[in-house]
Amino acid sequence: MALLLKPRHHHSATGRFLFLRRLGDGAPTPPTPTDTSHPPLTPAETKLLDALHAALLDHRRAHPAAQLPASPPFDPLPSLSAAISGLLPSPPSPHLPLHLLRRLLALRRGVPLLEAVAFFHHLVPSLPADALPNLYATMIDLLAKHNHFPLARHLLDEMREQAVPISLQLLLALIRRYVRAEMSSEAAELFRRMEEYGAGAPEPATLTFLLSALSKKRLANEAQALFDSYKSVFAPDVVLYTNVVHAWCRAGQLDEAERVFAEMQQSGITPNVYTYTAVIDAMYRAGQVPRAQELLCQMIDSGSPPNTATFNAIMRAHVKAGRSEQVLQVHNQMRQLGCEPDIITYNFLIETHCGKGQGNLDAALKVLAKMTAKGCVPDCHTFNPIFKLVLVLGNVNAARKLYEQMRELQCKPNVVTYNLLLKLFNKEKSMDMVLRMKKDMDVEGVEPNMHTYAALIEAFCGRGNWRRAHTTLKEMVEEKSFKPSKQVYDMVLALLRKAGQLKKHEELVELMADRGFISRPANDVLWNTLSAC
Repeated sequence: MALLLKPRHHHSATGRFLFLRRLGDGAPTPPTPTDTSHPPLTPAETKLLDALHAALLDHRRAHPAAQLPASPPFDPLPSLSAAISGLLPSPPSPHLPLHLLRRLLALRRGVPLLEAVAFFHHLVPSLPADALPNLYATMIDLLAKHNHFPLARHLLDEMREQAVPISLQLLLALIRRYVRAEMSSEAAELFRRMEEYGAGAPEPATLTFLLSALSKKRLANEAQALFDSYKSVFAPDVVLYTNVVHAWCRAGQLDEAERVFAEMQQSGITPNVYTYTAVIDAMYRAGQVPRAQELLCQMIDSGSPPNTATFNAIMRAHVKAGRSEQVLQVHNQMRQLGCEPDIITYNFLIETHCGKGQGNLDAALKVLAKMTAKGCVPDCHTFNPIFKLVLVLGNVNAARKLYEQMRELQCKPNVVTYNLLLKLFNKEKSMDMVLRMKKDMDVEGVEPNMHTYAALIEAFCGRGNWRRAHTTLKEMVEEKSFKPSKQVYDMVLALLRKAGQLKKHEELVELMADRGFISRPANDVLWNTLSAC
């Protein structure tokens, strides 16, 4: 990194030392390129939406082996079409299908894709033209999310052929899905063909979006190649160069980052705070603290003072290394320099107070109070470290108060939040709160993961509720395709045997074997096991 590290000596050693600490994320993140606006549902429509979702799931349960074709055509599903027709009015409400597809899009697992495609094709002919762009966009995004790119591109081409408007947001969403699947050549190909789909020719802002997406996936070679191919089209500026520098930094190749940084300066483009911050962050991550400090001095000498993101980057390195004293020092330096902390800063401070060797609940709560007093709205990542500490302390009253505070602040919990609370309330044998957490998850649309199911099953088994334990385990396996741990599985089987539910015991064993989660036992072995109970 010799070319980067050319510090001048205008500042005193004391002045420089004040700046030596940390970062957030190199360049600004582009907005999510999807339209999320839609009319609210009435209670009757919500009930109908639930029924439609249930119809799709029921069909998938009845046909577990059915799969989406690798390429068109899409075969109709007569039994599902009949069920949908029996539920929907004629003509159907144009925004209800969009709500259903977006509900499916929010899920990570257990998505009835084949049924969703059949539902989409069943309804498209009966919908008004102005409802089609968003419906197509959501269906394409859903297919791409689950790596069914040929089918997604087929629908995109269908939109063009039928003159359904294609937005830039849709193309960017599909490009981002390609990058996330590490299909960078396909992403670049669609980027170059945007004009064919009526979204205009590529421009610096869209190139920046693609470079940023490649950077996040650490696809630095691909980002560099794309950048080089457009040098003759767009005059590179500080934003484009910073994205390439950040890509090499994310890939951990600091020598390449140095090369692009030097090229940028030789082209007469002055690095900005985000360029410097990206490299400083990468140096801290690589453990090259002295070099990061030298570059920070160079940054200051160049007249580009560090911002909150820079300090967050330095702070992150200390948080990950468990250096709580240095984290607090960085925060003090920020205050001395008049650099306002943001939510990332506050979250790091809370994580530090809640970490091993600290466990200071009062200090964490004081930081929470301070950030809310300053108008910095917390998120679930603010609360999760506190809940984790509360779980260790077994402080149920504190957990209840914190949860209510989250609600008052309109801060939406995530699945980690709920899992921590489920464990805590189960540990304290507060079944009413366990059930409330599950209900709140469903209302909020927070998708349970395997840890959620394990916590719920443990709670139900602990209270001898074999019905709910059995139902929850079946949902876990059938709908989400999660493989339960041996401890969880054995717990439910033992409860079923104790309750005399031998048929359900046998069915559960068969289900697990059908999914390949266990070896199929011989009939006599299974019978002997059940008889012994």
